[in-house]
Amino acid sequence: MGGRKFFMANRYSVEFKQEIIKKVMIPGSPGIIAISENSGVHHSTIRNWLKKCGNKQPMKSSKDWSPEKKLQAIVETSNLSEDEFGEYLRKHGLHSEDLIQWKNIFFEANRGPGRPKKDPGLKSIEKEKKELERDLRRKDKALAEMSARVILLKKSRLLWGEPEEDE
Repeated sequence: MGGRKFFMANRYSVEFKQEIIKKVMIPGSPGIIAISENSGVHHSTIRNWLKKCGNKQPMKSSKDWSPEKKLQAIVETSNLSEDEFGEYLRKHGLHSEDLIQWKNIFFEANRGPGRPKKDPGLKSIEKEKKELERDLRRKDKALAEMSARVILLKKSRLLWGEPEEDE
């Protein structure tokens, strides 16, 4: 046999492979080498399993998600632990940033009481309208005062007659 070692190919069950992959994928896991030593599976074999697992579920574009599905994902992930959250993201081919962005958009669109900002053009038109209304009220008051003076002048002439001019 010389210096060559012959390796016999081990056949692992699908469940065993999935369990090893879960251990590796958990945030804060000890790492592939440590898991390899504990499980007796060579680290390159575990890396190959990870590659195959990773190729099965490509990341989805957030554009592929309808608003209803986005809201459903926000609700479903709201109370998950960190491990469950990571598993959900991998299962659905999402990035955590996608969910954060969706939450921000949802909450921004559904913000509580608050007035929407007015268009600057509309603001200037409303300001001009107020100034014109104020000017109109002032002129109406002046006109009413002048009308009252004219009426009083006419009545005083009827009562006391025309004023005589001094010559």
